[in-house]
Amino acid sequence: MTLKYITAALIAWSLPAAAQDAPDEMLAPVDLSTPEAAVHSMMRAMYQGDADMVDQVFHDSAVLRRVTSYGELRPDGLQRWRDWVGTLAVGQAYEELFAVETQQQGPLATVWAPFVITYQGELTGCGVNTLTLAQVGADWQVVYGMDTGAPSETCAGFKARYLKRGVG
Repeated sequence: MTLKYITAALIAWSLPAAAQDAPDEMLAPVDLSTPEAAVHSMMRAMYQGDADMVDQVFHDSAVLRRVTSYGELRPDGLQRWRDWVGTLAVGQAYEELFAVETQQQGPLATVWAPFVITYQGELTGCGVNTLTLAQVGADWQVVYGMDTGAPSETCAGFKARYLKRGVG
């Protein structure tokens, strides 16, 4: 058994039970090689509680907004989200992306990424992220992100309903 596998096993053993249910790739380092990899790296940053990883995924001029279910557009929340990520323990928050769709033309891409999120082992949210990325040098970085959440009482079956409707 290599040191890599021993280290991964020790990390997994020390995680809370809910975090142990997450896929192993959530412990992988940042990957900015494709638009999808960058978006998944954003979720790994949250899972790992790594604000520095957030900084790698987002361009310096990036904006992160939310449109509420009432149609209210909230102001840029990137710094607030980044700071919150930095307070998390590994596995405390897990945002699962599914049915991810990407449109790309040259160095511009848009990623549509439905999600369900658990916090401290409890399902706390669901909805859709839409992220615009630019290829800066060899790396893809988020330059604009927006999400909207579904009503929390609908999150238990959100993924199944979303997939059943044939989107993605």
